[in-house]
Amino acid sequence: MPTIREVADQARVSVATVSRVINKSGYVSIDLQERVENAMRSLNYHPSALARSLRRQETQTIGVLVPQLNHPFFSTLAYAIEKTLFDAEYRAFMCSAEEDPLRECAYIDMLLRQRVDGVILVPTGQSASNLGRLIEQGVPVVLVDRDVPGFNVSRVLCNNERGAYEATRHLLALGHRHIGMIGGPEYSPPMRARVNGVRAALAEAGIHDTPQVLVPHTLYHVETGYNAAMQLLKAEPLPTAIFALTDVMAMGVLRAANELGLRVPEQLSVMGFDDTPMAAYSIPELTTVRQPIFEMGQLATRVLLERIGHAELPVAQYMLDTCLIERASTAPPA
Repeated sequence: MPTIREVADQARVSVATVSRVINKSGYVSIDLQERVENAMRSLNYHPSALARSLRRQETQTIGVLVPQLNHPFFSTLAYAIEKTLFDAEYRAFMCSAEEDPLRECAYIDMLLRQRVDGVILVPTGQSASNLGRLIEQGVPVVLVDRDVPGFNVSRVLCNNERGAYEATRHLLALGHRHIGMIGGPEYSPPMRARVNGVRAALAEAGIHDTPQVLVPHTLYHVETGYNAAMQLLKAEPLPTAIFALTDVMAMGVLRAANELGLRVPEQLSVMGFDDTPMAAYSIPELTTVRQPIFEMGQLATRVLLERIGHAELPVAQYMLDTCLIERASTAPPA
């Protein structure tokens, strides 16, 4: 295995210059940097990440903890975070809590043992103690998508309530008055906000008896939307529209409508939330509320990297806007 001295000899520079190039510390001219990098490639020299981390007191690793990695929203978010980290020469520990605070706790134990430089956290519904442990250990944290009030940490969130409010007004403007709603567990702050947005828009329209299914303590699966839609579509009066508060659950609604012989949107309008990649490829294409998922991941990562080594920086608070995406799954009621 080649040594740093051999790299310096081949590049015709000092060992100190090679060290500055490897650790990105101190000034090195472009010419010298290229000579060092060419020598490293020629000798197939790979600096020790462990040695660098001990010198710099950094590991160049970040913990990324989400509630459900196989959910299209969270997988897209995780992809954006990992890509941004990799471009910045950091590596990610990807962790999926499965909406389980004990599992989340176990992953945080692991991340602390690994001495990660920071954590990007989409918390479960009971994350206060887990978040507190990270802060006590001096680990920089950025919350994304979901909030945990009472902690002085940076946040990147979306205006879920406004998005759901505008989407419900879209259905009302089409002429729907019997609008079913399918939501997930209310321990999720974004879900609570969406439910509040729907109810606010309906109340403004004088509608107070909307059929709804709020599924407690569950992951957001297609099956969840399917089962809830089957329940709603047996109600009287029959909803002319169903607003599923995630795209994944909206896929289940489309399946239920198809099995019951209901044409979408002629007999039943269906709307989702998130604008995950599947929304544009469903049949019919899904009307939904777009969250800027990729941008959320990028921004959360940049905010965290700025704070690493700069604890004196003020916390950053971002509330991103949503956007209604009208496609083929909504229309005026028959």
